[in-house]
Amino acid sequence: MINLNLFPSRQLALYMVRLFLTRSIAVMVALVLILMTLDLLGESGKILAVPGNGDADLWRYVSLRIPLLISRFLPFSVLLGTLIAFVGLNQHSEVVAMKAAGISAHQILAPLMLASLFLAAAEFAFNETVVVKASRVVTAWSDNDYKPIPRESGVLSNVWLLSGDDLIRAGRVSGQGAGFRIDNLVVYDRTGGVLGRVIRADSAVPNGGQWLLTGTRIYDAAMNLITKPGRMEGLAGVTPEQLTLAKVDPTTFALTAATGSPFATSDPAGAPAAVVFKD
Repeated sequence: MINLNLFPSRQLALYMVRLFLTRSIAVMVALVLILMTLDLLGESGKILAVPGNGDADLWRYVSLRIPLLISRFLPFSVLLGTLIAFVGLNQHSEVVAMKAAGISAHQILAPLMLASLFLAAAEFAFNETVVVKASRVVTAWSDNDYKPIPRESGVLSNVWLLSGDDLIRAGRVSGQGAGFRIDNLVVYDRTGGVLGRVIRADSAVPNGGQWLLTGTRIYDAAMNLITKPGRMEGLAGVTPEQLTLAKVDPTTFALTAATGSPFATSDPAGAPAAVVFKD
């Protein structure tokens, strides 16, 4: 006679959940250790190349990267852990014994589905409380070539801004007020959606209603020619506030953030908003 209860045996349900969780966690630990080792081998040279960095900075990098690896590979680990668990059950004929005892397939899977819901909730909470913070710190640190960055420095990386038809990319935005600065600036000068020039500058600082660009190189698409004026003024009408107005990054934004809406919109005056994408 088939038992119609969802969980016909408390001992069996606990056994299935324990088997499912131990296999999944074991796979995740193995993946994270291997991938973290490979990642550290590739980045340790860059970290230690900075004067003042040592073993403590390597461990700091590991502590920041492990949450990101766990968040990325936990679903795959659960899938692989489930397959390993059922392979073991099949090899020892435990599934046959369960079926012979009148336990249906949905009763075998029900404890695993319940455990999966708890894992999903735990991963969501982990992403919102740990992963977003670790991702924000390690991204800013790597964008600064692993040099020390003061806490709450207000440094942003890879900022894109639409100003009229022109596209503006700031590799790094830092400072406040008179000390506001853009590094690795690229301006795609377009007219009617057609690219006319590409202006690159090593740095840019506010200068009245415009910006003073230094280390500039201009590519003229019509003449297929590159000129190097060195210093020039540009970005008329662009304000520092537009470059720090909004940030949208699924890996560095938490739903519980207290800094307003995560979506960039134009202000009432029609000024374009900035959106931050991180590579």
